[in-house]
Amino acid sequence: MRICKARRQSFTIPNDLVEDILSRLPVKSLMRFKCVSKAWHTLISSRRFAKSHFQRASQNPSCMNVIVFTDNCVLSLGYEALFQTCVHGQPVDVDFQGFPLWGEEYVETNLASCNGLVCIELYNRRKRTSEYLVWNPSTKSYKNIPRPTSTPDSMSCWFYRFGFGYDYSTDDHKIVRPFQIFPFDIKRIEIFSLKTFTWKTILVDVDNIYNCSLPLIPKTTYCNGAIYWSARKYGKPSIVYFDLAEEIFHELPWPESVLYCIRDKSSGKCFYTTGLWELGTFGEHLCLSVCTGESRKNLCIQLWVMKESWTRLATIPYLGTCLRPMCVSKNGEKVLMRETQVKYVGITGEWYYKLVEWNLTDHTCTSILCDPNPRMEAATYVESLYLQ
Repeated sequence: MRICKARRQSFTIPNDLVEDILSRLPVKSLMRFKCVSKAWHTLISSRRFAKSHFQRASQNPSCMNVIVFTDNCVLSLGYEALFQTCVHGQPVDVDFQGFPLWGEEYVETNLASCNGLVCIELYNRRKRTSEYLVWNPSTKSYKNIPRPTSTPDSMSCWFYRFGFGYDYSTDDHKIVRPFQIFPFDIKRIEIFSLKTFTWKTILVDVDNIYNCSLPLIPKTTYCNGAIYWSARKYGKPSIVYFDLAEEIFHELPWPESVLYCIRDKSSGKCFYTTGLWELGTFGEHLCLSVCTGESRKNLCIQLWVMKESWTRLATIPYLGTCLRPMCVSKNGEKVLMRETQVKYVGITGEWYYKLVEWNLTDHTCTSILCDPNPRMEAATYVESLYLQ
């Protein structure tokens, strides 16, 4: 009896096809697949693959997540759960050595995110000092950022809110921290490079727009290679942004049709709404959420999106506070927004936040995070392999 043995046929998948397939997988799977072979480990660990993976992930809304810091825990919300009612975040186990998130008195937590990385600032209001850490929630890796050595005594300085973003020209992530030394008016900027892991300080030209502006809103927004601050220039609202490649400040004017000075008919006094506005993002575009109206009793919130120019996206009712856009649903009907409230104890104000979902179609607003603690800080991030 003749036995016919089937021939074993071997074939090799081209490297570019392997890379294309792997770039479509979630980060959690890729971190496991680094153990498959040395070749896969080298590929997945490379900066080039991290960039190509992120470019693909950033086009997929399902890769969007929200990280939420409260007074005693960190929560993660996946994209699919964001636009459902009564959302409960998944607890995230965090243990940053030498970087205590809780237990320190007079310390507030501030977040900024870019390219799947979250920059955490612990700001001590009493000492006026800051500690920074850059964290990738997807890979669980992080780096403690050293303190700048050139900063003068913190009690003689006024620090504006920090920003975190990506410099396309050098393939580098940067922390930007503007400050001012009293009694001098000239502002300075501290810049930390994640690539070189060093700080540097630059002076702002006397006639630069940033020296003529007073930043108002404590939060910054990163969008397309620049960090944005809302500001007031000679009493009028303005937007100041720092180009991370040029390392220069520029000005972005407000939409011309937005009223920012409302005159009270009974008293004749002018009421400025410039304190009631927020910058955020709507997809890949900068978004302005501003409180405006013909009178103090007839206010609304307008959402504007910057494409080639300002375009009004929607008008929603004013509910006593301004809303910051964070991300948008796949069909563009719902926007995740952060609501800001200030509670005063004497003359001291405390910032409080909660996440809400605004439906642009039926104009309904729903609180999506069922957390008993109203004070929180939140940031969006896309899964990435940066900072493995």
